[in-house]
Amino acid sequence: MKNIILTILLWLASMGIPSAQNEFKDIVLLNSYHATFKWTADITRGVLEELPPEENYRVFVEYMDSKRFQSDEYLQGLNNLFTKKYDSIRIDGVIISDNNALDFFLKYGNEIWGDVPVSFCGINNIHKYSPDTTRFRGIDEKINIDSTLSIIKVLQPDLEELIVVSDSTHSGQIFSNQFAEAAKRHPWLKYQILHADTPWQLSTELRTICTPNKAIYLLSLYINRGGFPREMLEEAPLIIDNCKVPVYSNWDFLFNDFIVGGVVIRGVNQGRKAATIMKETLKGTYCTPWLADPQEILALDYRQANRNGLNLMKLVPPGILLNKPENPFQRFKQEIIIILSILSFLVIVIIVLLRVINQKRKAEANLAFSESRLELALDGANEGLWDVDFVNGEVFLSHRFARLLKYNNPNELDFNTTNYRNLFHPDDHQQVSEAFQMHKEGLTTVFRCEARLLNNYEQYVWFSIHGKITERDITREPVRMVGTINEIQSQKEFENQLREAKEKAEESDRLKSAFLANMSHEIRTPMNAILGFTDLILNDLLERNERNKYLRVIKNSGENLLNIINDIIDISKIESGQLKIKEEKFDLHTVLQNIQNIAESLINQEEKDIRFLLTTDSSKEVFQIRADQYRLHQLLLNLITNAIKFTDEGTIEAGYFIRDKETLVFFVKDTGRGIASRFKNIIFERFRQIDESPVRKFGGTGLGLAITKSLITIMKGDIWFDSEPGKGSEFYFSLPCEFNQ
Repeated sequence: MKNIILTILLWLASMGIPSAQNEFKDIVLLNSYHATFKWTADITRGVLEELPPEENYRVFVEYMDSKRFQSDEYLQGLNNLFTKKYDSIRIDGVIISDNNALDFFLKYGNEIWGDVPVSFCGINNIHKYSPDTTRFRGIDEKINIDSTLSIIKVLQPDLEELIVVSDSTHSGQIFSNQFAEAAKRHPWLKYQILHADTPWQLSTELRTICTPNKAIYLLSLYINRGGFPREMLEEAPLIIDNCKVPVYSNWDFLFNDFIVGGVVIRGVNQGRKAATIMKETLKGTYCTPWLADPQEILALDYRQANRNGLNLMKLVPPGILLNKPENPFQRFKQEIIIILSILSFLVIVIIVLLRVINQKRKAEANLAFSESRLELALDGANEGLWDVDFVNGEVFLSHRFARLLKYNNPNELDFNTTNYRNLFHPDDHQQVSEAFQMHKEGLTTVFRCEARLLNNYEQYVWFSIHGKITERDITREPVRMVGTINEIQSQKEFENQLREAKEKAEESDRLKSAFLANMSHEIRTPMNAILGFTDLILNDLLERNERNKYLRVIKNSGENLLNIINDIIDISKIESGQLKIKEEKFDLHTVLQNIQNIAESLINQEEKDIRFLLTTDSSKEVFQIRADQYRLHQLLLNLITNAIKFTDEGTIEAGYFIRDKETLVFFVKDTGRGIASRFKNIIFERFRQIDESPVRKFGGTGLGLAITKSLITIMKGDIWFDSEPGKGSEFYFSLPCEFNQ
């Protein structure tokens, strides 16, 4: 008997009959629309999440793409396709998404999949189908227009008119009818419905009727574009670009810088609920009504509400707020205070720089005013008179004319229309002739030119010559011409001085512009680090070690920024004469040892192969001197920092030697790039650097050596250097001070 039972079991196993425990439930999800529609994608995701393979469910997902294709031939083709596809597959149930899929199933479903249980979602007006409620169960998709209208009334109590936008699709018409029914229950509401057929038509109508005190209620927006309707969110620019008012809707997939919100339904919830109904139906545990209410959510976009000036606090409760900004101040109060302090200091620096620029503009305006006054003064000067008779060839000259040319009287000039060229400088003949010819032909109202005339001392002097033809003959040839002459030699000399001053001013302006551009770069570099790493700190996902690391970067950047500002403050104090030297007794060797530690630390940070040497001229362990310790430290550190910057490998030597009983000479030597001879006269100038191009290899403000030279001068010392390109530089400076040998 046992052998017979074993044989039967083996035979059943060979026939491939699965056990009840491992039997799969095959379910078809029939979507009305294309897979790229967000609504359809969300429903599909909800179904697949609720019916996973781990629970022995196999879901066949089908997309009818009925937004594009709705002909009887197309539907018959789908029928043929699905009939062949599922001919050998036993389907346990069908989930239907949206009306077109339900219409298709009612016509062909039994033929394709058999008399199987059906769950549905996204169906509008389900009652008109009069479904068999013992077989068809699902979730209602009726959108909550009433509640959304109540929300609009609270947020926009002075609403002038509500523009309702829908399309000409089957669903769009259903939604329009539902809105009209709901509007009857809101007597306060004034509205009009726009049916979007084409993008141009919708844009034109919106621009025509849209005014600021209105709002838009978006029901459906699937417009045929070349045979294919796009996603509703992709059509958002049609509304945003043509009517800048708040937009409300009942679809959650429109939350993407588009709608303010409303009482929305979610596709993923619809799909998950329809799948749950199917699961309970197959298990025989479904006991709720055949039509379940949709899961509604009051959701509002905080950013869109602010953009449209809507106060969401009027809503009680406010619902789910999307895109609401977090307040990081309490979490990072100390860091923000530090950053704001730095930014405030930077604002002060910028204000000072703007004040300097404003003073420069005032100086330029004063210069222009001075030029105007000079012109008025020249107009009021003595002028010589001349009168030319072209018919007789005679020229009348006034006594003032003669005295301007250092003659006692006009007769000494022997001047007429035939020898006038002898009086003018040869280089000015052409311009005088051109000015006369232009006036003669009527191109200029007066004759005006500047030329050099030969005086009685055989010197050419600049004059301004003005005149006008006062008489012409019948052929329009000149008969008489009268004018004045005024010496402008001083004006010409002044113009030359102005030209030189202008060139110097342009050079100074170029240097300051280069300095400001460099300063902007030097300030932005640490500021970018401060702001960039501050953004990273604001991220809650950072580990403590990462946050501490970023805070150290911010601290280092702040120190770099402080050094730049200290240079600006020092040069400002030097410019205004407010920098004071404070002398005190201190141990020079201790200061040098401190500088050595700093230099070696800087070399390690730069990761350069440089050996630092310290040389002293006193064998005493403690070498007391009387000087300004802070400024001496600053001078040596400036020179050593420059040496490190321009030295890639080799040695840097710093130290001092005793010149006489009252003078020490300090030096910094390096084996770096060196300085070309053409730059040796400018390196101590303010705002100057050897490399002033927009893209420089080495950073810095261009103030270091200028501050160094100014400080040494104030301390009654002197600075000099020797340098050769490629072999390094040696900087020396003397410092009068008290010390005991």
